[in-house]
Amino acid sequence: MIKVDRLAGGYGKKPIVKDISLDIKKGEFFALLGPNGSGKTTLFKLITGQLPVISGDILIDGKVMSKLTKLEKAKKVAVLSQEVQMTFDYTVEEIISLGRYPHQKGVLKTLSAYDREVIDAVMEISKVGRYRKTQFRLLSGGEKQRVLLAKALAQEPEVLLLDEPTNHLDIKHTFEMLDLLKEWQRTKGLTIFAILHDLNVASLYADRVALLYEGSFLEVGDVNTLRKEEQLKKVYEVEVKAQAHPLVPKPQLHLTPTYSYSADPTPFLNSFQAEQNENTVHLHFEQPLRTLSNADVGEGVQWLQHFCLVADESIGEQNLSAWLENNGIPSEQVAAIATTGDIQDVVIIEQLLLGVQLMIVVAIEVDIHQHRSLDGVHLLLFIDGHLQDKALFDYYMTVIEAKVKVCQQLSLQSVQSARDVVLIAASQRENQLRHRENEIDLRKGIEKIITTAMLEAVEKKFTKSDMLS
Repeated sequence: MIKVDRLAGGYGKKPIVKDISLDIKKGEFFALLGPNGSGKTTLFKLITGQLPVISGDILIDGKVMSKLTKLEKAKKVAVLSQEVQMTFDYTVEEIISLGRYPHQKGVLKTLSAYDREVIDAVMEISKVGRYRKTQFRLLSGGEKQRVLLAKALAQEPEVLLLDEPTNHLDIKHTFEMLDLLKEWQRTKGLTIFAILHDLNVASLYADRVALLYEGSFLEVGDVNTLRKEEQLKKVYEVEVKAQAHPLVPKPQLHLTPTYSYSADPTPFLNSFQAEQNENTVHLHFEQPLRTLSNADVGEGVQWLQHFCLVADESIGEQNLSAWLENNGIPSEQVAAIATTGDIQDVVIIEQLLLGVQLMIVVAIEVDIHQHRSLDGVHLLLFIDGHLQDKALFDYYMTVIEAKVKVCQQLSLQSVQSARDVVLIAASQRENQLRHRENEIDLRKGIEKIITTAMLEAVEKKFTKSDMLS
């Protein structure tokens, strides 16, 4: 639909955009990405005809853009640029009506019944109908942008060119606008070429992206291009971490500030407060820890400060989140586990292993109806170190392996219960575990400590169970 062939151009004889080639398919959402000064707006103005082309061609639907009349271009292409300027004091309805001009017939160019239907429809879907008689100059920046989008859609174009269309919009209206564009792309075959600043938004909505760097394309491809962290670091000069979106198959980017968070000199095992009573074990750390768990509250990968084991009987008819809030523990900052076991029997072991401070917490639930049968095993490993995602999962598996070995060693009837919780929490302090050569030895040592803690907890439980029976 849009073909750019070896394009060069700019504001003078020396081109800013150099040797650009691009082929955008009909019905595709294509996003142009790059930092300020990379040439995005220059390329946009070359494609829209606002700047002269030094060399190369731009074709729309197989026809050279420069050879089309203004009316022919207006029937095929609509443009939404950053500049929100109107010379005359038009109302919103009058501005949107201008979008129908290329389709009007006759000398007087009056609006037909169909034109009015289109105008009403785009005003409704862009949610600007209530401003119909309002003067354009009285609108906010975001409202003006939505009106201009409605004007562009009123053209019923085959191609829509957008220069940072969400620049003046808040999060809600950004998603509303892009959802609307995706719907038109799907239902009307609209081809969209958009300059976007927000890489995460581009990943969610674009089919393909181009990364512009110093006037040339560094790469053109699908949104998985945004998984290439080193390439993005080169272009944007910031640390970037790419991760999968939890709900849609698209990457999302986490940006790291150049300043470093001050390292807390407090020894890890002195950096938390512990409270234990008949209903709860509550560990409150001074700094958030990066956690991986299947806890009842705070599951998944999180940054959390509070870690709780709560007796089921104390929760009553409340859900666990409500109980936490009612007891002054913010549910969005906690990993919490509801347990049927006696909180007094929870085993906590603190240890220094190969120069790394560790803490193991073990809570055991027994099945009172079956001899030497476990109803649940909850294992929490706190470690002073910097763990990448792979390491989090490695330690998660280490904990599970230790649990299975203990169950087999003691000939227990239950090895894995649906109630079981495993939690790994790391301080992420830069000076710990980042480049450990004896990682395997450390994991073996942790397995031994967990085994010891589990044996202690299990024997304590079964001794008490035997006494009660």
